[in-house]
Amino acid sequence: MKNNIKESAKFYREVERLVLVTAGIRILDLGCGTGLELDEIFRLNTTARIACVDLSQKMLEILRIKHEDRLDSLNLITGSYFEVDLPSEGFDISISVQSMHHFGYKQKLSLKKILHSLAGNGTYIEADYVVDTTR
Repeated sequence: MKNNIKESAKFYREVERLVLVTAGIRILDLGCGTGLELDEIFRLNTTARIACVDLSQKMLEILRIKHEDRLDSLNLITGSYFEVDLPSEGFDISISVQSMHHFGYKQKLSLKKILHSLAGNGTYIEADYVVDTTR
């Protein structure tokens, strides 16, 4: 993404800015890929604990290598976030970065389980590009 989208560096910094700086914050990253957003999040949230869900074992392996010094803070899960079990109130924040645009409305409705995985005043951050269809 960083090579193909002109403003992607700013985009990932903006996602990082939306994540509160909190010691031991628990984050669910849906469709994490190689963890481009984690590169930014870890800059300020050095004690974050992150569950990373992605369909691609290859992408998760790249993430594992990039963040080998943080493996004790990462739970890498290969699978569809439509199907993986999520703990009730297990996360402070759930993020989806450039992932949801792949799915239709009905599939997205099934993700209400994300709300149940958020603790108390937990936050869901949806970060995706929107295409201007008027052109």
